Amino acid sequence: MKKSTRKQLTFFLALSLTLSAVFPAMAYYQEPDSKKGLLISQQDMFDDVLALGVDQVICNQASYQATNTYLPLAQNCKRSGITFTMILLNNFGANSNLLPVSSPVEGVGNYAFNTATPEGEQAVRSYARTMANFYKDYVSNWVIGNEVNDAATWDYNGISDMDEHAASYAKTFRIFYEEIKKANPEARVFIPFDMRWRATDDPCRYPVCDYLPKLNALLKDTEYGIAWHPYPVHFFTKPEFLDDDGISFDLATTPNINMKNLDLLTNYMQNDDMRAPDGSVRHLILSEQGFTSACENGEERQAEAIKAAYEIAKANPFVDGFYLNRQVDAQGQTAAGGAFGLWTRDESAARDEMPLAKKKAWETYRNLE
Repeated sequence: MKKSTRKQLTFFLALSLTLSAVFPAMAYYQEPDSKKGLLISQQDMFDDVLALGVDQVICNQASYQATNTYLPLAQNCKRSGITFTMILLNNFGANSNLLPVSSPVEGVGNYAFNTATPEGEQAVRSYARTMANFYKDYVSNWVIGNEVNDAATWDYNGISDMDEHAASYAKTFRIFYEEIKKANPEARVFIPFDMRWRATDDPCRYPVCDYLPKLNALLKDTEYGIAWHPYPVHFFTKPEFLDDDGISFDLATTPNINMKNLDLLTNYMQNDDMRAPDGSVRHLILSEQGFTSACENGEERQAEAIKAAYEIAKANPFVDGFYLNRQVDAQGQTAAGGAFGLWTRDESAARDEMPLAKKKAWETYRNLE
C-alpha cells in the first residue's frame, strides 16, 4: 500500500472516530399510546393489529432466523406509531458457538447464550451488535431470553447452581445491553421472569425472590427492566385468576405473583436497592400472559379474564405494557389446553397459527383502551 493511501485511510478513520464522538448514535423510542399489547402470530395479520387498536406489538426472534425476518413488521409498526418489542431467543440451527451445548437436550425449549468460552462470548457480542444495529430505528424494547429463572427449560446451559447461573446470565445480558445502548441509547432492555416468586418444582427452576436479587447485585449499575409473565395458576385449565388458590398478598408467603397480586411486585421494585442508577423505579412490562378458552363457556370466561387483567395493568402506574399471548391459538399450546388466542386456529392450514374465527375476546380486547 502506498504511503499516501495509508495516510488517507488513517485520516478518514480518525475523522470517523471524531464524528462518532461528536454525533452519538441516534436515539429512538416509540412511546405507546396505551398499555395494550399483543404477541403477533403472523406478520401478514398486521391489519388485525390495527383493527384491535393495539399500541404495542411483541415478537420472538430466534437466533437461527435471518436478521431481517421481522423487518416488515418493524416497518409497519414504525409507520403506524406502534411500539415494537423484540424477544431474543437462542436455539439450534444458529451459529454453534452461540450454544452452550453441542446437541439438543430433551425437554429444553430455549438455550442460554454461550458466554463461557472466548469463542462463545465473541459470537454472542457479534450477534448482539448485528441485531442492535439492524433494528436500532425500530425496536424500542428488547427482552433477552425467556424466563431466565428457569434453567431447566427456558434458559438451559447445563448449570444447576443458582449463583453460577445468575453470573452467566448477567454476563450475557451485559453484552446485549452494551451493544443495544451503543446503537440506540433510548432503547430499553429487559430481563424476563416467569410468575414463580417462591413456588418451584425443580431445583433448576429458581424462585424469583432469590434469583432476582442476585442479578440485581450484578447488574444494578445498568438500566435493566423486568419483563414479567403473570399467568394464572391453572393457566392451561381455566382463565380465571382472581380466585387463584394459594396466591396471597404477602410477599413473604405467596408462591406466585400474577395479575391477582401484581402490586406485590411493583411495591418490591420501589425499594431503594432495586431502583435504577438514577433512583427511578425500573421499567416493567408484562410481556407474556394468556387466558385459555379451552373450558366450559370458555370464550365468555376468557373475555372476562382478559378485561379484568387489563384493567389491573392499566391502573398500575408502574406497568408500561400488557402483552397478550397470543393473536391466534398455537398448536403446541392448545394440545395442553392453552387456547390463549383471540382467534381460533385453522387446523387444516399448512402453517401453524393461521386464523379461522374471532373469539368473543377479540371484540372485548378491541374495546379496551
